[in-house]
Amino acid sequence: MIGSVFARLDRALSLCEAGFVAVAMAAASILLFVNVVLRYVFLSALSWAEEVTMYLIVWLVFVGGSVTLRMFGHISIDLLPLALPPAGERRLKLFVSAAMLIFFAAFFYYSGLHTLRVMATGQLTPVLEAPMWLTYLAMPVGSLLMGIRTAQILYRTASAASDDASGTKTLAD
Repeated sequence: MIGSVFARLDRALSLCEAGFVAVAMAAASILLFVNVVLRYVFLSALSWAEEVTMYLIVWLVFVGGSVTLRMFGHISIDLLPLALPPAGERRLKLFVSAAMLIFFAAFFYYSGLHTLRVMATGQLTPVLEAPMWLTYLAMPVGSLLMGIRTAQILYRTASAASDDASGTKTLAD
């Protein structure tokens, strides 16, 4: 029961992340293309296009980091895990996941504080004059998403380790 609820939440989060990344990437690409055509063919560019594209890419980096983490797509050095026995490899994965979770928690905290400071100053973007904190919000949102994905990895790795010891299935299965 609980496992199916977590699986549905995971699918919903995955769909939201992938949808956001797809729409933001398409929007940035189309906007850049249109602006290049306007600039070089009609000698008139959209003044706000570069700013919007840059901020979309900032959001893409942080939300896309979570998507990449979910798919185990980040670069990693696998020399040590390959040299370890399965139990040692699991322990290493648990340690690395715990360290990542601590990092994402600290990054969430400090980027959240920074975002609140920017919000308090009332800083605006140069061209659109939109609140600058909306751009900075990508950091705590992205670190929260990556923290959730890391917690999932940690839980599944720990569950797999306890399964091996007890021979029973867990919610992660």
